[in-house]
Amino acid sequence: MLNLNKQKEEDNTRAVFIGVFLIILIATITVFKSNSEKKSLSKKNKEISSQVESPSEIKIKKISVEELAKKVQANSDLLLLDLRGENQYATEHIINSISLADLRIDSVDKNKPCILIDASGEAETINTAGNALTNNGLKNLLYLEGGFDSWKKKFNPTISGGDPDSFTDQAKVTYLTSDDLKKMMAQEKNLLIIDVRKNAEFNTGHIAGAINIFLNDLEKKRRELSFGKKIILYDNDNLGAFKGAVRLFDLGFMNTLALSDGLATWKIKGYELVK
Repeated sequence: MLNLNKQKEEDNTRAVFIGVFLIILIATITVFKSNSEKKSLSKKNKEISSQVESPSEIKIKKISVEELAKKVQANSDLLLLDLRGENQYATEHIINSISLADLRIDSVDKNKPCILIDASGEAETINTAGNALTNNGLKNLLYLEGGFDSWKKKFNPTISGGDPDSFTDQAKVTYLTSDDLKKMMAQEKNLLIIDVRKNAEFNTGHIAGAINIFLNDLEKKRRELSFGKKIILYDNDNLGAFKGAVRLFDLGFMNTLALSDGLATWKIKGYELVK
């Protein structure tokens, strides 16, 4: 009887051992299978990813800074489209470029080469703008390699909007007072006086002999100006005249002066105004 009980205990122990072993074995197989599936899935995902276009890839052709500089210098017929923010563009931009915010797609020659300029040649910005412009009929697109930052780092010319807190911009401007201008008008004939206010303000009264070119139009109307004349810029105070003088300096007009006390002082002194 004792031997029989002992035998049963041994059988029970053996059964428990086998049960525990099977549980461990099943758990091990499950973990191994799960890891294998994960590795297989990861491998498959990598294969798929390698077939998808990299988000860093720019879809349109590039133009180097050197190539664009030559074309700008040669006055090539290009559309230079600045994709940066309006404030960045207003602060400084490449000559002849326009801000994306000012683009009027209906008035654009769709066959003209269009150079996209962003800050540093970011793929997402270039591709987004490129797709939108292509959908609007522009096919001859290129982007400036390295963007505006690269253009400036290689010391290519830019047009500054005129920062009164910038020592560099202040150094570009020569000032004269209302009294100085009054004397100059009496003594010199080779003057070009430009009122940079809006046309409505110009029509309310301006200095005799002055022409009206709004500040933001100076760059595109520069070919109407003569390098052989002394150019005087004025507005109501002096900020617009300062900004205009900076822009003309960057455009190569060195014989330019800004009225330091503005039209307001001209009026106070009782000097002549015409309509």
